[in-house]
Amino acid sequence: MNIRLMSHNVWGMFAPDVVKEVANRCELMADVYEEYRPDVIGMQEFSEDIRSHGLPELLEPHYRELDVSADVKAYGMENLYTPIFYRYDVCEPVDAGFVLYDRAYNNHDSKGVTWAVFRSLQSGRLFTVCNTHYWWKSGPEHDRARVGNSEVILSLKQKLPAPFFVMGDLNCRVESEAYRTLLEGGLCDAQSAAPDTMDCNTHHAYPEYDRERQVFFGAPKPSGGYRNSIDHILLDAAHADAERRFLVVTTDEACNTSDHCPIFTDAEF
Repeated sequence: MNIRLMSHNVWGMFAPDVVKEVANRCELMADVYEEYRPDVIGMQEFSEDIRSHGLPELLEPHYRELDVSADVKAYGMENLYTPIFYRYDVCEPVDAGFVLYDRAYNNHDSKGVTWAVFRSLQSGRLFTVCNTHYWWKSGPEHDRARVGNSEVILSLKQKLPAPFFVMGDLNCRVESEAYRTLLEGGLCDAQSAAPDTMDCNTHHAYPEYDRERQVFFGAPKPSGGYRNSIDHILLDAAHADAERRFLVVTTDEACNTSDHCPIFTDAEF
């Protein structure tokens, strides 16, 4: 079984000077996903505005959105900010769910984990994917909140099938306690496990916005190495040798979609 997973914070909570502006970014995202064809995409900050500008419809030729609407409704949420999209010609969900993180550290109910157990249509093998967005503020209290987010992830790892993948915007770097909690709980980082890897930061300054033309453009490339990254893909350490490739997508097109680069990993089981 070969699997390609991509994670992407699509910048839906918006900087104050471009509130609710989406413009050409959905089309840019769809082009990036079409070029790299991940089997599963996990997105963060997937706001109502991203939805209303038609990104799900742009992905429909190849992808379906994972249905966790019952869980979303049970939390009284109006929007799922961490959706999973999957290639329906490659895999099918056999179980799925969503867990909302502590609302004391949660803006707009945007911080949580969407998870799915998929079956490969080629091999019949099961694998689990968790797509998550951790709490973002700085300081000891907020660091503890992110550790709590990691503990939720590890509770899912205990009960869901391996290979077990976690990906998303963790809002923490590799030296953080929240990140170390994941490693101590039996996960490893795809960036360090893959023999074909990339030492690159995953986020950068926002693209510029031309209101007259209604296009985002001119985003800078990320600077610094992976130790500066807050976006990660991890998997259970027992399957670390399945990792083949880790890539940060830094094309102009990708950088203009968001302040976060898409990241992906290839694994072979």
